[in-house]
Amino acid sequence: MRNTLLIELLTEELPPKRLKQLSESFSQAILKGLTESQLIEENSDYTAYATPRRLAIAIKGVLNQQPTQRIEKKGPAVKQALLADGNPSPALLGFMRSSSISLDQLVIIKDNKGQEVYGFSFEEAGKNLEDLLPDILQKTFSQLPVAKIMRWGDSNFSFVRPVHGLMVLHGETTIPITILGLKATNQTRGHRFLGSQAVTVTHADQYEQQLRDEGHVIAQFETRKQMIQAGLTQQAQGLNIVGDDSLLNEVSSLVEWPEVFSGVFDEQFLTVPSECLVLSMQQHQKYFPLKNNHNQLQAKFLLVSNLQPADPNFIVNGNERVLRARLSDAQFFYQTDLKTPLINRLDGLKQVVYIKSLGSMFDRVHRIKTLVSLIAKDVPIDEQACIQAAELCKADLTSDMVGEFPELQGIMGKYYALNDGYSSLVAEAVEDHYHPRFANDTLPRSIEGLTLALAEKIESLVGLFACGQIPTGDKDPYGLRRASLGIIRIVIEGDLNINLTELINQTATVFTQVSINEEVREKIIQFIIERLKGYLKEQGYRFDEIESILPFARERLDLLPKRLSAVKAFKQLADSQVLSAANKRITNILKKNNDALTSLQFDRLTDETELTLIRCLTEVSEQVNLAMQEDNFHGALKALIPLVEPINHFFDHVMIMSEDQAVRVQRLTLLKHIHQLMQKVADIGLLDA
Repeated sequence: MRNTLLIELLTEELPPKRLKQLSESFSQAILKGLTESQLIEENSDYTAYATPRRLAIAIKGVLNQQPTQRIEKKGPAVKQALLADGNPSPALLGFMRSSSISLDQLVIIKDNKGQEVYGFSFEEAGKNLEDLLPDILQKTFSQLPVAKIMRWGDSNFSFVRPVHGLMVLHGETTIPITILGLKATNQTRGHRFLGSQAVTVTHADQYEQQLRDEGHVIAQFETRKQMIQAGLTQQAQGLNIVGDDSLLNEVSSLVEWPEVFSGVFDEQFLTVPSECLVLSMQQHQKYFPLKNNHNQLQAKFLLVSNLQPADPNFIVNGNERVLRARLSDAQFFYQTDLKTPLINRLDGLKQVVYIKSLGSMFDRVHRIKTLVSLIAKDVPIDEQACIQAAELCKADLTSDMVGEFPELQGIMGKYYALNDGYSSLVAEAVEDHYHPRFANDTLPRSIEGLTLALAEKIESLVGLFACGQIPTGDKDPYGLRRASLGIIRIVIEGDLNINLTELINQTATVFTQVSINEEVREKIIQFIIERLKGYLKEQGYRFDEIESILPFARERLDLLPKRLSAVKAFKQLADSQVLSAANKRITNILKKNNDALTSLQFDRLTDETELTLIRCLTEVSEQVNLAMQEDNFHGALKALIPLVEPINHFFDHVMIMSEDQAVRVQRLTLLKHIHQLMQKVADIGLLDA
């Protein structure tokens, strides 16, 4: 019989930042267990529930018993199962004895490797839902994505948080299993304050409605989230709500019966940088700040309550008092920090350890400053402004505000630099040098900011690789993968004329504490190239297109998009596949014959087919080289097309591996020069049809 299965764990408050993920993992693991046990069909309809105090799931169409199972047992291989006289071997006798069967019950079947073995099959009644659920739930608990689990009381049971209730209903029937020391019932509890009495669920399908009506609990996470979003929009009264989806998810994970209210704070606090106020409201209080259409922070905020009071002023006034204390702290930190110029904070960086083997943060600033000067030789920037920004870029780390809110590093540096009289160019570069901080984050706004950000990220990457701090598996404590992607984006999207190999070599020279040999430099290049592959794939390029231009990644990263664009256009040309095939053939020939000369000496080549190819090569080379001088990669690839016919004619009518050594070498040399010409934009031999 099929019916809805409801499983609920009633717990103490679950971690709000992980609730949504916990719910998804909990549901998927149970669904997988039920599917593998043949109790539900694949893609069965279900509803996941998650509140601060419960994880639950309701699955439609769950059987109360497995279908009849056909069991197949495999014994020894046929070849070894019988003795020379035809009698069963000891192995076969043992299999028959352990299975309680006779010789005439055996059949020949194939094992997983396709080998014929003796075996037998029989039908067995399926297990009951009650018998299967404990193992499914235990496996589910072990797969939940939590770093630490808790024990409670004097029991040996463990879970994300202490569990106080278990409900398992199959339709109207309670499944009397025992898990985590709790026997399943048909009862749960509602809201801690608004509906704390027990709620007896009459049917699994009534769970959500009864919790809402009797327990003041909105059980579905997404439903609560939508209610909160609607309440925020209503209370904002046309102002813009400041808060991303992660804050909305976290707030949705903190309440079971959401009510949205608005509050105000003293306008005097608006003299503090808005980023400080916003972070204080969001991080400490989980409030939603408000801005007008000019992006100006307003002295108002929205809060989400887990209560439904008769007079909301009681809640609003209490939250306003708490926020005033928070904002007063932020105002004090800011005003205190303004008394110390950024330049005077540099000595304090000597006490901030960066990496033990790389010295202090002061040492790091010195390296970044030196590196900016080296990069400035290749990039047209205001070098003096960039050096000033490099000197100040980490100074705000010793400020009180950044000590309280580490997320504001760089942002506060901008405000303090402006207060100290530095130009907006310097101040913005100080703020922007952390960008891009994550995938799809913005790039620095100026070329000076791009240069400083590049110097900061490549210094981190090279220095940490030199110390052996290379990411392994999913461990990357210093964010070097993020730094590598930042380098790629800064150079490519910022259109900086930077040679990657030279950049790494330049960076290696600014370190005095560690030695950076060629092996380490090569590892760094390969690490960046691996990130580059993923970056280019996300830009929509195909694998073969990316592989074809990777040999040039060690040089000008900023030119790679132009090369890829040319490759895409080249693949659309009628003769591109023929030329690509010829390139592959030449590559294979040259791999086996490395004795080709490096200069054009073709005095022994007299056949008209050879001479035609040489003349065409000379003309095409001139056109390709002219196009390459202007970085016209599309024109360079298109200029190769006239080689198609003479190359194919050459392959059809000329014996490359001539018995005459001198002729053979010159023919190979001719192929080598053609190959080199074809490789100037991309390795077209790697392109798919």
